Amino acid sequence: MLAAVSRELMMFMKNPGSRVNILKSIGLVVLVYLSGYTCLSAQENRSIDNESLAGPIGEVSLVIGKAFIESQSAKSSRAKNGDFVRVGDKIRTESNGHVHIRFIDQAVLSVRPRSELQIVAYSFDAANPDNSLVKLNLIEGTARTVSGEAAKTARDRFRLNTPIAAIGVRGTDFVVSTTSDSLKALVNDGAIVVAPYSDQCLQGGTGPCEVNSIELGGQSMQILEFDSEMTQPRLVPIIAADQDAEQYQGIVGSLAALSQVSQSDPATRRGVSEEEDATFREVITDRDVITEGVTSVDLGANARENAPYATGYTPESQISPSELRQRQLVWGRFADGKGNLERLTLPMAEAAQGRKVSVGAIQEYFLFRPEHGEVQVNSGLGEIGFSLSSAQAYFKSGSEVSPVAVTKGDLLMDFANNSFETSLDLYHMQLGDSRFSALGRIFDGGYFHFRDGKSRIVGASSLDGSESGYFFDFLNWDGLVQGITLWDAK
Repeated sequence: MLAAVSRELMMFMKNPGSRVNILKSIGLVVLVYLSGYTCLSAQENRSIDNESLAGPIGEVSLVIGKAFIESQSAKSSRAKNGDFVRVGDKIRTESNGHVHIRFIDQAVLSVRPRSELQIVAYSFDAANPDNSLVKLNLIEGTARTVSGEAAKTARDRFRLNTPIAAIGVRGTDFVVSTTSDSLKALVNDGAIVVAPYSDQCLQGGTGPCEVNSIELGGQSMQILEFDSEMTQPRLVPIIAADQDAEQYQGIVGSLAALSQVSQSDPATRRGVSEEEDATFREVITDRDVITEGVTSVDLGANARENAPYATGYTPESQISPSELRQRQLVWGRFADGKGNLERLTLPMAEAAQGRKVSVGAIQEYFLFRPEHGEVQVNSGLGEIGFSLSSAQAYFKSGSEVSPVAVTKGDLLMDFANNSFETSLDLYHMQLGDSRFSALGRIFDGGYFHFRDGKSRIVGASSLDGSESGYFFDFLNWDGLVQGITLWDAK
């Protein structure tokens, strides 16, 4: 094209008489050239636009309350089930908002209330998974990620950035809550590596950073903390974490409100539709429990017909507050708990008098005990058998909650070998007898826990080994059995 223009200019210089025609020719050539350039530019622009509007990399599977998806063009729309998400999109939730996203590699992302997260990069190569790349930016709030094939296969190419630190994974299910100058994280499964930004750990990088990093695993019963005043993240026992902090509440309490709404009387559910109520229950089953839980359930073949009725160790009425306060270990509850099914709990404020939280369970019950100075059980406790003092349990099926009697219990704690084993005999008026059993590990401070896919237990002893208590739950009978216990050393 440029050569044609040059030839016309040479003719213009040699033959002035033909200048008019030549000028027309040049104009035509230039017009064609510019048209070609315009087409090329349009093609380039289309290429850019197509890239920005690349195919979806995930789909919204669950929405509660007000949540929005903002595209790269800054266009914002209310999120709804079935919406596609693309690279560059921002997910933003208001105080009642909650969004689940399932990605093309089967990863799951849960964005909690008052949060904002951007999908910076997301590519998954099924034929060559090692080439996958995942990069997320949690601007504020709380999010849970469950790794898909991309993060599991290409761990060095996964990164979740927060305002002050980078998070890499080791094939992981984890929760992180962040502000502009602090973060807290816990791991349900696998491990994460957290490091502050530095010359060796740039926000634009991928994968975990090693300099000043801390690794947190899912079996540690710890929470990771970091803020702008610290040079390196630190690990603290879950029960010792600052439970008044906004981030901690974001991690352990984001679903508490949902639970309260789902269990309340329909007349009191302000602005909650039947569809949303069903969604609340779905979220509750995906709760982020800081603690861990248990193992086996054995139902008798003819339990429904042959089991005798008994209240056993479940008091027929609420134990008086004064009697409960005489113990070292006290169960505190949020609000009214299970109402008239409560037998051995106190309101949180009363349970906290002279005591500190040892373990928490389902964001509804917390076990308090006296603690002074370093949280360690007395040395030389050895093996201790415990007698069941009291218990309360209930069966949840849909919106129905009914009492479960605890008729027998055994608990053996071996402090020398850091292990425990326990069993409970349970009875339900319609469902009959069952036996619940578990064994697991005792951690520093007298905390103990274990879990499998359908059940859990979490508890603590008093520091002198004279008392113990634990929360338990398991899926059974097309529903959920939950309960709390108190024990005395034999």
